[in-house]
Amino acid sequence: MKRFASLTSLTIVILLVGLPPNSMAQLMVDIATDTTDRGNWQDAEPSIAVNPRNPLEISVVAFSEPWGPAQGAPVWRTADGGTTWTKMWILPQPQSQGNGPGDQHLSYDSQGNLYVVELDIARGELFTYIYRQNTTGGTSSIPGAAYGNDQPQIHVDISSSQPCSNRIYSPWLRFKSIPRSMVSNSLNSGINVNDIEVGDNSVFPNRTTRIAIAPDGKLYMFYKTQEGAVGISSPKFEKAHFRVLRSDDCGLTWGPLGPSGMSVHGTEQVQTWYTTDFGNLTKSKKTNRARSSDGWIAVDPVNGQVYVAYVNRDASTFGQIFVARSTDLGATWTSTRLTDGTHNSAFPEIAVAANGAIGVLYIDNDDSGSSVVFRHRFALSLNNGLTWTDKLLQSMDPKQLSNTPDSGPRGVFLWAYYEGLTAHGITFYGVFTGQSIGRTPAQLDPIFFTEPATPNP
Repeated sequence: MKRFASLTSLTIVILLVGLPPNSMAQLMVDIATDTTDRGNWQDAEPSIAVNPRNPLEISVVAFSEPWGPAQGAPVWRTADGGTTWTKMWILPQPQSQGNGPGDQHLSYDSQGNLYVVELDIARGELFTYIYRQNTTGGTSSIPGAAYGNDQPQIHVDISSSQPCSNRIYSPWLRFKSIPRSMVSNSLNSGINVNDIEVGDNSVFPNRTTRIAIAPDGKLYMFYKTQEGAVGISSPKFEKAHFRVLRSDDCGLTWGPLGPSGMSVHGTEQVQTWYTTDFGNLTKSKKTNRARSSDGWIAVDPVNGQVYVAYVNRDASTFGQIFVARSTDLGATWTSTRLTDGTHNSAFPEIAVAANGAIGVLYIDNDDSGSSVVFRHRFALSLNNGLTWTDKLLQSMDPKQLSNTPDSGPRGVFLWAYYEGLTAHGITFYGVFTGQSIGRTPAQLDPIFFTEPATPNP
């Protein structure tokens, strides 16, 4: 017994010593528990941020509980790298006294301060607020000025020596008249916000507005132009171009790549999702919307190369995930297919680690059996997106879960429009709305995971 214990300890030491610097061992944890999630909330549309000053501190937001007059909405937080999580009700109801939170996203600044953007619905209008920390340690937050409209996101420039350092950027979709992509910015933690029109909606409406910040402070905005439906069958696709714009002056102007930006797939249209039933209604009434669920953008934190993940229904007849790369500040792009052409795929999230490894979190569905099974997958490329290894994170049949609604006339938010993936050092950190682990009853929960940005041993 003593020898066995000694060998076990030695093995653990070898494994720990063998981990590359700034990497974490693989981990998958259900953030919620029966104690912290007594209401069995759906925890849809999660996003994730890692504190750059202390990567053991990670925060997640999801549809985990609404705010009210007496209690704020929650942020999930871990102080041990994701092993255990605390539910912190730190997002008070804003001054509009509306319902929420709706769409939401979060980010840290260079000093480790957390910022959260929240959508509020009041008097039939959509309002967006940037929450800033009120006290050291982030035990409460204060909403800033009302701005924006739908699908807000938030990113903070964490570079220390650039003119845009710690500037807050918030992309969102303006629905008035013809929908248009916007990127607001703030110099004072969201107390005041400057709204900038960005996407070209002169001919087609915009959707899927996302941004990424380069290490030199350049700002990239990714969006799609909606160019008409494809047929009337279900699930539905639409014709589109996925485009990237760039700003070299802290988001004030967006001209370097032209007024419409550069298409990442050339002049030809792609066919991407625009459906309320990502799944198969003939086998399950539990589906998900896929409208602004077809693209994401990231920048290499060292060399500034730009990557986007997007959906295209190609000759396989399935919606597939493609990844495009630019080495010249977004002027030209090369694209490769990530998925294998055998299933419908959507909801890509892309991130780039400090060693140049690329990670993509996405969902496909398998309807070959009696039920539709949704599968969360993680793909890794170590050669600039030329080839990929693919890992199944989790499969789930929503009919077996207790808190999934039946499909309605506008589709169902099983996990909403997006999930969360980021990178710090050479570790990828992610969160998705999946099947609970160890919960009673089985239900949708926020599932946290890490993946190394290195080859598996």
